[in-house]
Amino acid sequence: MLQDLYNKRMTSLRDHCRLDAVVFADELQQDFSEGESIVNGLAMSIANSKGRMMGDFDRITDYVVRRSEIPIDSVQLLPGGVVRSVYPASKQSTLGVDAFATPQGELALQYAEQNHELIILEPTDSQSDGMALAMMMPVFLDVGSSRPQELWGFTAVYIKVPDVFSQTVTNMDKSGLAYRLEKTGFSYNDYATILESDVAPVDPVSYTFSYGGCQWRMQLAPREGWKVMGSFGAAAALGFMALLMLTALTYILLFMHDKQKNLRRLAMTDQLTGLLNRHGLEAIIKAQLNGGRLQQALFVQLDIDDFKLINDINGHQVGDGALRHLAIIMRVFFPREAVLARNGGDEFIIVLPTDDLAAAERIVRDFVSLKKEFNYQQTVYHYTISMGYAVYSADRADGKAPLDVLRDADTALYTVKLHGKNGCRRYAPGMTAARRVQMGFSLRDVVFNLPASILIYDAEGEDILFANEELIALFECEDLDDFLHYTKHSFRGVVHPDDYDRVNTSIWQQVYACTNRHDKENDAVNYRIITKRGRVRWVIDRGRLVQSERYGRIFYVILIPDEQMDAMHAPSDRTDG
Repeated sequence: MLQDLYNKRMTSLRDHCRLDAVVFADELQQDFSEGESIVNGLAMSIANSKGRMMGDFDRITDYVVRRSEIPIDSVQLLPGGVVRSVYPASKQSTLGVDAFATPQGELALQYAEQNHELIILEPTDSQSDGMALAMMMPVFLDVGSSRPQELWGFTAVYIKVPDVFSQTVTNMDKSGLAYRLEKTGFSYNDYATILESDVAPVDPVSYTFSYGGCQWRMQLAPREGWKVMGSFGAAAALGFMALLMLTALTYILLFMHDKQKNLRRLAMTDQLTGLLNRHGLEAIIKAQLNGGRLQQALFVQLDIDDFKLINDINGHQVGDGALRHLAIIMRVFFPREAVLARNGGDEFIIVLPTDDLAAAERIVRDFVSLKKEFNYQQTVYHYTISMGYAVYSADRADGKAPLDVLRDADTALYTVKLHGKNGCRRYAPGMTAARRVQMGFSLRDVVFNLPASILIYDAEGEDILFANEELIALFECEDLDDFLHYTKHSFRGVVHPDDYDRVNTSIWQQVYACTNRHDKENDAVNYRIITKRGRVRWVIDRGRLVQSERYGRIFYVILIPDEQMDAMHAPSDRTDG
């Protein structure tokens, strides 16, 4: 019995320690996230100005550093990878330094160019101030619609080591843990130790996460080792069983106490963006009201324009990227006293306390006009937002509560949507207070429920880009993967082999004729298809050639079964198999 209790106790200890590793790693990532927000904001500013160096770099950086909660050693601009601007002035000796001159730096540069992502370099000597960890964001500039973006250089923030880890180290020490934090290089080679307790962890549990192009590993173990009650005889077991249970209960209570603060934070935080969730927002507003700190503020509602189309056309990973990007630039753009929250989906809320309403309104309007774009898998995506806002005042005559003002802001947002999106409006009495609805159907709703077979393919290479359920069923395939395999991913695989040359010639003749008439490039043609089960069927192809910003020239096609031709040719068109 005691052996079983011993094993369970050991498993419990290791599980708790593993959870500690996750929590402490999350604390580190939160600190990294603040540094990432800084370099990302600077990178966006340079990209939007087409690569021009920031004339007010010192003033802006001084403001950002003073607001930051992480220990910043310096902030740098590195066009071409060479330091050209640095804050503070005491770091001027770094001017002209090539940050990527080492073999490890070359790997980091290659990674940044290929992935368009933040990189974190190995800790380096920061002159007289100890070591510093470099977080660098690549800056890419548009050089033409037909050419790939060019790497301008990097924005960088150097974070003091071990200062940045001090709170996490304190928490681990209080928990009686030995620890080791390790990091790989950009080739994901062996781990190098970044931070370690004076007592090395023995037989540690590990938690691994990715950040800045590298793998990080947090290893934890009790400082005193994995001490658990040993094997005793049956008589001793009865005597110590109660003590064991009491010890376990005490451990659980201490564990719950240690984690209570972190769990409260998690309960109030949106996991995708790191902003407050609706519950967290309401809790903060309530606390500020009770403390008398919220006297006047702008309450802002905003969302991403046509977010459903972004998801449906590009996929949810790109949609999530847009949400994370918007959250990052909100953190960088708005003052520290602003309360930022994600309300769910693509909707966000900002509470901006202010003594100067005109200045606060300028901030909101400037944020709308800010160019919003992000990189995902070497593709640049653009999006716009709409914002509505209303004024809250603690001494207002109408006595409106904060949630009522939020509803007014939502009404103002609805008005922006009605007038074309990509804008900003202040709530005014008389605005339509009707419930907001989605403007238009989701593209997914249309293509999957429209009673027609829809095909989209690349005009140049004839690669199939999309096929809906109706088309898959027409070819008697099981699913999209089955259909793509059967057609070899190509429009050529859709058309009967004996008809392809005729069909291809006819389509392009019709398209060129439309082009000469300056008309929409439509085509209509009849041909046969062969289903996966070997049935020959006739279809009517109604297509249109369009220019897509992402894919270039593509054909949108509706295939309509031609039952009359099926009836006329049924005897001679059958195939074996």
